[in-house]
Amino acid sequence: MVPVDRRPRRRVHLLLLVLPFVWQLVLAPAVNGVRLTLLGVPFPMLWQMLGVVFASVVIGVVFRLDRRAGVDADDEAFLAATTRGDGEDAR
Repeated sequence: MVPVDRRPRRRVHLLLLVLPFVWQLVLAPAVNGVRLTLLGVPFPMLWQMLGVVFASVVIGVVFRLDRRAGVDADDEAFLAATTRGDGEDAR
């Protein structure tokens, strides 16, 4: 059995996941009044498309920070502690 470290890890970087919600909930209503058209695309629609790209980048950054914080090791320890020897779930 693999010993599990019970100390909580600092995962403040998870707060970055709030940024895409701020993009949609706070900034999108302000952008709705913009009448600019870029490349034939209304600005609010372009803003939404950029929001998808922004959210993907934020999720990628959080994924990398999780790996650097050792979350993979935590996951492996959890799986080892909750899986039987034959690979089946211990529940």
